[in-house]
Amino acid sequence: MIRLSEEVEKAQIEKEIPSHKVSMERQIDILKGFATIYEKKRRATYKDVAPIVNVHPNDVSACLKFWKSIGLLEEQNGGYKASAVTLEFARKIEWGTEDEACSMIGRHLRNVWFTEHLVMVFKIKKSLTEEELVNSLGSASGVTKKDKNVVTSLKILQKLLELSKIILKDKAGNYVLNSELAQTYKRETIEVPEDKDLIKLRIGKEIYVVNIEELQEFVKKQGRKLAEKEIKLE
Repeated sequence: MIRLSEEVEKAQIEKEIPSHKVSMERQIDILKGFATIYEKKRRATYKDVAPIVNVHPNDVSACLKFWKSIGLLEEQNGGYKASAVTLEFARKIEWGTEDEACSMIGRHLRNVWFTEHLVMVFKIKKSLTEEELVNSLGSASGVTKKDKNVVTSLKILQKLLELSKIILKDKAGNYVLNSELAQTYKRETIEVPEDKDLIKLRIGKEIYVVNIEELQEFVKKQGRKLAEKEIKLE
């Protein structure tokens, strides 16, 4: 069995964030470029897509790892192909249903690390300033060095969250979680049995088995004891 400490180490590994070299709008064009090529020969390389979107091949290449990590591109025979979601997104954009296309991407991203993180953050705080949002995403990403390029990448990720309608701006100009998305997440309390050694937990689509004593120790060290009237999660 994998010990809880090992799972914590895995959670702290740096997660993929967008390339700082290309704006989100241009990265969306790159995705659509892969969708265009898919209709002809399915698989494409960054060199195939670069002239279509008028972006330097090296910059196209730098974007692909992130899009693969969130399931919008798939590796195939040394290249990449547009996923089913990306193909449908490109079709909707082509036929003028941009809002529907962006909402569809938002639904696809609901179980990706940055969305799950923000769902938890917005349970505690109703709104975030841009700086708070970027800092929160940076902390969750596992990236240890906060430099100009990393902050630019996180702001590009922020733009994706806006485009996909995962986050919205309130009247004060701060960010809030899309209420429709919030309703799709169950707010649950995990009851830990005292007469068993192991407990089964689901994180996103993955199921884990954890030693109960180690789970309790982790929660006591990392969690915050909740007063009933202080924060309501229901």
